[in-house]
Amino acid sequence: MLSKISFPLLAYAATYATIWLHELGHALVFRRFGCKPDLFDLYVPFHFGAASPAPLDAACVTSMNNFQLFLASMGGISANLLLSAGGLWLLRHMQTGSRAAWFFSVFVLANLTEAASYLTLSNIRPLGDMIDVQNYCPAWRLPLGLLGIILVIWLIQFLKSVPPTWRIGLSIFCAIMAGCMVGMRFVFAS
Repeated sequence: MLSKISFPLLAYAATYATIWLHELGHALVFRRFGCKPDLFDLYVPFHFGAASPAPLDAACVTSMNNFQLFLASMGGISANLLLSAGGLWLLRHMQTGSRAAWFFSVFVLANLTEAASYLTLSNIRPLGDMIDVQNYCPAWRLPLGLLGIILVIWLIQFLKSVPPTWRIGLSIFCAIMAGCMVGMRFVFAS
């Protein structure tokens, strides 16, 4: 049985891991272009605002073309999609109702929410990673927006599959997380 304290602690850990791994996705691409000397040195504060793959080699980033910046931006979203799929695979092999199942349920939802919020809400008015998509090829916004809608549907289907006692709490978590992510992008990354 999960205690009242372990729910929020596990949810925070899963959310922090999601944000950190999203930034690692960006860092992998920046490293590929020679702009990220220390792959695992990322900036992810406890409140998640202004998280970034920094420190980066500023001169190197400035020399990147729009396609390379597009790839770097999509690195984080791609990481979220891969992590969602991996988390779903792990959940299929876990005991329902366990702490591990709770953690990976939140982890899957956090990754789906981050990717879906970028591809839908932050795509309407390009924010954060979607700014480089707009700068590279504005036409990509439509198919990425459609992918975001598919992710929202996938997220809803996943919420329907979790234990009924978790459903309301996890739904509220997703709504708050999406609102906070988009709000922080307005403040920190627009």
